[in-house]
Amino acid sequence: MRDKDQRYYQAQLNMQQCSRRGLFRGFWSGVNKSMQQSERRVCRPVPRPPTAADEATLKRLCNQCGLCVSACPQRVITLVNGLPELALDANSCTECGECQRACSTLALAASTQHTGALATMSGMCIRQMGASCQECVESCPHQAIALSLRGITIDKESCSGCGQCKVACPSSAIQMGMKS
Repeated sequence: MRDKDQRYYQAQLNMQQCSRRGLFRGFWSGVNKSMQQSERRVCRPVPRPPTAADEATLKRLCNQCGLCVSACPQRVITLVNGLPELALDANSCTECGECQRACSTLALAASTQHTGALATMSGMCIRQMGASCQECVESCPHQAIALSLRGITIDKESCSGCGQCKVACPSSAIQMGMKS
């Protein structure tokens, strides 16, 4: 006969049944919820370095030292209101990780690799005029851009928002917007 401890008697008094199946179901539902939350992409108000923590954590951890700004070889990181922000107007983020290595506060140490931006078609792609351009496709490190009959299609899930396609586009048909 098994020894019954205080938890068993407390469960019996509260009329709660605790089966082995229910116990494992409870454990696995917690694991599944935490996995779903970690897989969900963070919506950012502005483009951030690719491995930046979520906004609340970033605000709490960032000490506004500017080491990420000086470590960026592309010079696309600026401090706006004390927090790192990507300026993807004239250059792109190569996702090299130098900003992450320079950050001593772990504000740029998230496991996700996304800037919060999204490449969108906003102009006249020269493929629509019959040219055989595929500069944006070749420059995308995540294979998020595919050629279509008269233009391109951008996979929103694969796009990391680095802006390399925007810089490579000879007709400036790609712009960077924010993911919603």
